[in-house]
Amino acid sequence: MAQTTPSQPLPATNLPNRVVWGLLALGLLVLFFMLPHGIEGDGRLRYDALQGWLAGNGIPDTKFPLVGSVPSIPLMLLGRLGDSAEWWVSRYNVIVYAAGLGLLYVLLRGRLPNELLATFLLLLGTTAMLPNSLTGFGAETFSAMTVGTGLAAWSTGRWKTGTVLLGVGVANLPASFVGLALAMGWWAWRMKRVRALAPPALSAGLWLLENLVRHKSALSTGYENDHGFQTLLPYSGLPGFSYPTFFGVLSLLVSFGKGLLFFTPGLFLAFGRGLDALRSVSEVLTLWVLYLAGMVFVYSAWWAWYGGFTWGPRFLTFASLPASLLLAAQLRRPPRSLLALTVVLAALLLSVWVGIDGATFGRYAQAHCQANHYYLESFCWYVPEFSVLWTPFVFRGQLWWTYYIVIAYVIGVTAYIAYPLLREWGVSAWRGLGLAWAAYGRRAPWEF
Repeated sequence: MAQTTPSQPLPATNLPNRVVWGLLALGLLVLFFMLPHGIEGDGRLRYDALQGWLAGNGIPDTKFPLVGSVPSIPLMLLGRLGDSAEWWVSRYNVIVYAAGLGLLYVLLRGRLPNELLATFLLLLGTTAMLPNSLTGFGAETFSAMTVGTGLAAWSTGRWKTGTVLLGVGVANLPASFVGLALAMGWWAWRMKRVRALAPPALSAGLWLLENLVRHKSALSTGYENDHGFQTLLPYSGLPGFSYPTFFGVLSLLVSFGKGLLFFTPGLFLAFGRGLDALRSVSEVLTLWVLYLAGMVFVYSAWWAWYGGFTWGPRFLTFASLPASLLLAAQLRRPPRSLLALTVVLAALLLSVWVGIDGATFGRYAQAHCQANHYYLESFCWYVPEFSVLWTPFVFRGQLWWTYYIVIAYVIGVTAYIAYPLLREWGVSAWRGLGLAWAAYGRRAPWEF
């Protein structure tokens, strides 16, 4: 039997379609029935506003955009039949996610190898930040899936479909308009097509129209003079975009409790054979990254750049898409050096834990960060042992029995799809250990 060498990488293992579809279907059932769903925070305000509208209390004047929440009205009406509207609406984002998965498959099939596309779709629901966003009624899941599929549709030539998806997705999250402009600007410069103006124009038009209908002024957002509490931090308590961009970008990238480095480590795997495997969808990936970069830039200057009292950098939930795609490529086309393999393996393990932690523990042991009008909330952003990722270990978190089903599914799926990486890492580690032992054996013997 020939020995595998670095110049002869082990081949990737194909994933049978029936197994992939079975795992995706099982995952949706797990996410729908086993996650700890609930409506709180901004989601509660959106829910109450729509319920009041249905009850005849007039058009809601809440400051939060409702473009992405209005499609949940059928669930509210369905829930009224059995007095379970909140149960149904708390699972609305799972339905949005499922629709996004199907659309991503339709858009990317034939452009990505089947096993790579399957790995990407499976990672979306098991790792990084999307699993946590599916536990509630937040607006970020809707925007992440509509913008993600919209940019994919745009890149694959379905520009009309892309325009509609991008229009509603960005109107639902207006601060991401700069990210859309950056992505469309790059595409227009590259392709020399004026049609790139359509998505920004539609999203701006929908946003202005909603403001006009709900606030009686197209330029009135409801966020005027919006600010947080005065705390120990020098820039706290100020309204609007008052936070220094430099500190905001640093915090959104590398802080222990809000940084993308820890919550979406797959983003930082753009190298080697994995990146080469994505050449057929390089335009989609570039558009996703540019859109994300624009979001980081805008949110970094807002006083609530951290997303409020929430799990992780919730405004940047979209980062799960490019992160999962890059990680999927590394799993199915593993690098050849032991160092690079170890980096990818570490990113995979961290991504899996982020998915598990967000889906099960959430904001476990974070109550101290609310005390005294959030005076020490920054501990949860910057101090490792107070980060949501590590409080379950520091304060010994407990789990319900349903959470073990979620954990078993996540670990089982990732172990299955990561087999090529695990196998290559094992072979490379064994080879490296053998070489090290042989080199040690050639050294002079020990003497007194």
